Amino acid sequence: MDLRPYQHEALQRSKAKYAEGVTRQLIALPTGTGKTVIFASISQYFPDAGRTLVLVHREELAEQAADKLRRCNPGLSVGIEMAERHASSNDRIVVGSVQTLGRKGSKRLAALDPAHFTKIICDEAHHSIAQSYLTVFDHFGLRSPDNKKLLLGVTATPNRSDGSALGQVYDEIIYQMPILQAIRQGWLTDVTGYKISGQANLDDVHTLGGDFKQDELSGAVNTPYRNSLVVKGWLDNAKDRQTVAFTVDIQHAKDLATAFQERGVTALAVWGDDPDRADKLTAHRAGHIKVLCNCAVLTEGYDDWRIACVLMAKPTKSQLLFVQMCGRGLRIPEGIDNLLDAKARGLVVKEDCVLLDVVDNTNKHSLVTLASVFGLGAKTDLNGRTVTHAVKVFNEVQLQHPNVDLSKAPDLDKLEAFAQQVDLFDIKFAAEVIAYSKLQWFKAADGSYNIYLPDKETIKVYRDQLDKWAILGDVKGNHIDSGQWGSIDQAFGFADEMINLYAKEYVTLLRRDATWHREPATAPQIGLLKRFKMPIKEGMTRREAQNAISKYMRRPFFGKAEGVWRARLRLATADPRTSSWLYESSD
Repeated sequence: MDLRPYQHEALQRSKAKYAEGVTRQLIALPTGTGKTVIFASISQYFPDAGRTLVLVHREELAEQAADKLRRCNPGLSVGIEMAERHASSNDRIVVGSVQTLGRKGSKRLAALDPAHFTKIICDEAHHSIAQSYLTVFDHFGLRSPDNKKLLLGVTATPNRSDGSALGQVYDEIIYQMPILQAIRQGWLTDVTGYKISGQANLDDVHTLGGDFKQDELSGAVNTPYRNSLVVKGWLDNAKDRQTVAFTVDIQHAKDLATAFQERGVTALAVWGDDPDRADKLTAHRAGHIKVLCNCAVLTEGYDDWRIACVLMAKPTKSQLLFVQMCGRGLRIPEGIDNLLDAKARGLVVKEDCVLLDVVDNTNKHSLVTLASVFGLGAKTDLNGRTVTHAVKVFNEVQLQHPNVDLSKAPDLDKLEAFAQQVDLFDIKFAAEVIAYSKLQWFKAADGSYNIYLPDKETIKVYRDQLDKWAILGDVKGNHIDSGQWGSIDQAFGFADEMINLYAKEYVTLLRRDATWHREPATAPQIGLLKRFKMPIKEGMTRREAQNAISKYMRRPFFGKAEGVWRARLRLATADPRTSSWLYESSD
């Protein structure tokens, strides 16, 4: 089986990191990008004599994993250890379900001699902190300080701290690809977003285990009125698309399916122990059922590229769960390796996936939405735009207004107007930025911290899946990709050091407390503001003036006059220490 470039790179990185002594590794790739292919090819990159155990989350995923392993390793025997099935001692690769092996005192686990296994692969690794997984890991000595076996976990966890406790198991994220990058490179379809107002009130719903309490949530959202709004939203924006709808519980799945049926749409409900489950899934794949309303069935391991609409009828506070559900619709057509190449050849039969985001009312809870997953404001309505377009617009406006918190903007089309409503001269920094850095770090809507440099360079400080602080960006052409910082102050400290090392001349411009910030605005600055017809504040400082000028200079209108205005701006900020056009006017 041929590997995609990033799959080969991930395996090469795993091999290199293992040689450096990193034995407990995590790979984070979006749903639909072939995580199974990566771990199925592990033996080709670690060709030792030891056996391999592949640990899967659910028994129904075991056969799926075993099939891929056999295809990738035709010369190796693959066995399954679960329920009534037993692997042979001659099987070089064993696929085992955590339900079978992870039970306390499991004889099945005891029969797998740790001395014979050199590689343990953990599928859906975000479950790794569960006791059943830890039981397996400890049997093989994976958490001991002198562990030499390879533990490779694969997950679709997003770049946030949802999996913070994974740091108890894994040492390092050795490779990751965000969803947006996978979409832009053609490995996944783009997502077209629509927000449906569910109008349910979630404030009285309690939290259990980090997400909504299921019975209370069902009572709040499973109403005839809300279900009718959901169906109407689907008819308006996704009619005739093969759809998977995610619901709270079995009754919600049944009631929502009935609401679709009443509007003439072929829809059925499916759940875990549904006796007709297999037949329903087959009928949906064949297109005989248009909308499949499921309860906790299709979140993991259901692969059907024909799904062109994902309906989020279940509110959640878990970004991981939301991303998993969203991922069900992002697979590119079977037989096509890359969507961009296929489009160039005119072979596309699936342009995008429509995601219907049912958002309810709450002042108490932080809901995960399509917009928040991609670093936009949680309440931002994409209005039928793709996420790639939305992120581009959001980033452009954020660059023009770095001190404005755009996460509260309600509508993608009104981002610029929202930003302009904020006091032009009201420059605020997060408390943690003030505490740990002297530079102008701005907190973004996705929780990361960014500093903007000339030539459109940016450095980002963010939290990764292991709850470690990481740094990503470029300074004067020097790429910085550093993780594993235990605290935010350490991350800020390192990032500031890199700026000072590679671009010391920018430090004066970037310092929040630079004396020139407080000096009165120069006459040339005031002249430019008047010429630009920008508001002029009484007692305006140089910092306030350059901030206003820079915002104007970033507007894409210059054309032939660009060079003239930049020359005038240089005169307006003639003092080298205050040549803020170098920093601010990066466009």
